Amino acid sequence: MKKKLLSIFLAATTVFMLVGCGNSKQADNTKSSEKTVRIGFPGTQNFIGGVGGVAEEKKYIENELEKVGYKVEYKPFAAAGPAVNEALTAKEIDIAIYADFPGILSKSKGVETSLIGIADNYITSAIIVKADSPISSVKDLKGKKIGFAKGTYMQKYLYQILEANNIAQSDVELINTTDFDSALQGGSIDALVVTDTQEAIQVLSKKTAKTIDTSKDNPDITAQSVIVGNSKFLSENKEAAVALFKALKEAKTFMRENTDEVYDVLTKSGLNKEATKSLYGKDNGKFDYVSFKVDDEAKKKINDSKKFMLDNQLITKDFDTDKWIDNSFYEEANK
Repeated sequence: MKKKLLSIFLAATTVFMLVGCGNSKQADNTKSSEKTVRIGFPGTQNFIGGVGGVAEEKKYIENELEKVGYKVEYKPFAAAGPAVNEALTAKEIDIAIYADFPGILSKSKGVETSLIGIADNYITSAIIVKADSPISSVKDLKGKKIGFAKGTYMQKYLYQILEANNIAQSDVELINTTDFDSALQGGSIDALVVTDTQEAIQVLSKKTAKTIDTSKDNPDITAQSVIVGNSKFLSENKEAAVALFKALKEAKTFMRENTDEVYDVLTKSGLNKEATKSLYGKDNGKFDYVSFKVDDEAKKKINDSKKFMLDNQLITKDFDTDKWIDNSFYEEANK
């Protein structure tokens, strides 16, 4: 009787082990078949910022991608738009969330990308100087050293604001730099052209600089944050792009319903809460600037920027904006 019971026990144990191994192999197979979406963006923090940052922090992107068999990898680039473009060209990232200027630049060079959405239709630039600098206006910049990041939307703003103040580029010394904080505070430059986020960090959070001009006062030269994807990746992974937009939509809803918490989340960009409210509360907490669809207004901004870049020989080849735009992923996410 004891031998019979022992035989039954051993048989049951064997079956259990086989089932367990089968489940383990099945889990391993599922894990190995999971694909990755690599999202690139400018920054030194592993945090996208804006609606993308909220979707990242609340794990909306992670959860929506997981539903369709993908995982997400976030890739910040300290050297801003140009570095994001290099990664797109080298196929080191699949989707970029960054300013329209480098997106246009990349497309004009023949990189196969599609413009699939707008993350923020109103981003600004500013010229800042040290807090104790005697410089108080753009006109005071004549003969001064101005730092800016070449290949970014700040470059367009800089050229336009100098022209608006009757200052030729030859009247100033333009220095290409991504060493934003130390270049200004160390005195190697007199003024620095920065993004709205960098302005908020330096002026409102750290209080080490002051603003002498901003494109907030010049709406015609504001920019927009775009969502651009590698065309081949998008054609082969449509469900991933749709999942991304579902996640971003969830984030926008959360932003509208939990405004104060959102400002706390967005401090992960390196801002204090005061600066965060100033930067992201630009339409009194409605967040309508998070528009997603590449509509006629967004397309006009793209075309205006493209024309400026062609006129100033910042790009040498034109392209058809209508063929670059693909709203299908956003529209599918809305069904």
